[in-house]
Amino acid sequence: YYYAAPDHAAFAVARRTMTLGNFAAFFVFCFYPCMPPRLLPKEFGFHDTVRQDNAESVWVGGKNVNQLAAMPSLHFTYAFVIGCTFIYHSGIHWRSENQALKQSTFGRCLWLLAGLCYPLLVLSVIVATANHYYLDAVVALMTTSVAFFINRIWMLLLPAEGMLLWVLRLKKPVPTTGQRLQSAKKIKEDEIDYRYEVV
Repeated sequence: YYYAAPDHAAFAVARRTMTLGNFAAFFVFCFYPCMPPRLLPKEFGFHDTVRQDNAESVWVGGKNVNQLAAMPSLHFTYAFVIGCTFIYHSGIHWRSENQALKQSTFGRCLWLLAGLCYPLLVLSVIVATANHYYLDAVVALMTTSVAFFINRIWMLLLPAEGMLLWVLRLKKPVPTTGQRLQSAKKIKEDEIDYRYEVV
């Protein structure tokens, strides 16, 4: 999305929201551990798709893996942020052409469809594989929504970042997000100016 975003601000909102979603999930994991349905006894009818015939994934085994970290679902947190980013990128809410290049109707519908279908697909997969309950996804939706509305809290760290860069004698790189759109917009404006000059 760093490349596809209309500007750096749009990319930064998605990045900060996903980061805060991770922190919110970690906070809940620490204070309210919740077991996934795959760890329930077999008589409950959930089929563990991760451990079959004594085979175990490297991602769910070992001493450093928290087996009781099902709520909120980070799978759905990521999928929800990505889906909302797709819907934003579809441009259905943009009022003017100045905010981004005009997309084709097909392109807008494709981004919108991806934004709606991807979270639903991930939701169906995490429930079908007995990794999460529906409630885990609902809590993920709530924590991600809160993360979106307070994501600018990360701006409090900008002075510390500036101080660190000063101490290390480094210069903060200029983000290139949205430059391709600005370049295309500039070319379009130049074409319009040229037409006026010719007329």
